Amino acid sequence: MTNLHFRFISKADITPGLDHEIHKLDKLAFADDDIDNDPDFAGIQWASPDWMVLGDLNGELVTQLGVPKREILVGSQKFWTAGIGGMATHPGYWHKGYGTALLRATESFMRDELQVPFGLLIFSVETQPFYQLSRWQRVADILYFTQDNVQRPLPACVMILQLTDQPWLTGEIDLCGLPW
Repeated sequence: MTNLHFRFISKADITPGLDHEIHKLDKLAFADDDIDNDPDFAGIQWASPDWMVLGDLNGELVTQLGVPKREILVGSQKFWTAGIGGMATHPGYWHKGYGTALLRATESFMRDELQVPFGLLIFSVETQPFYQLSRWQRVADILYFTQDNVQRPLPACVMILQLTDQPWLTGEIDLCGLPW
């Protein structure tokens, strides 16, 4: 894994060629996902990330994730958080530690560069053990998002990563925009 190199690229700096590579990896990694036919996810628009974190191995894109930064509402308090969305690893590189290394690099980026107290992700229950190994904690089974000026519930597993000494708040989670 010593040749794995991470790039942190703002959305504005993604070239059409790189965008093509990102979508190609998504299709490979999520080929068996049937999210479009899941009634809980029907008609949902997904937020675009502010940043992409890309893991290259010998010049080949093998793992990636998107990071939106947003002020969200938990209970009655607003605070900034960074999301993790669209995490994908090329199937030929699964179970080699690349996804874990990507999360570790992203943790430092969220804390040091984006300066947010928490990371937040929505995940499938099958992937919970993977995220728990990287210190993510499950905090909810539902959150709310806004699409077309309508607040909607999203029944999904929600995990957070504490990046500072600030404790997680209690109450409903409102993403104050589209989910990621």
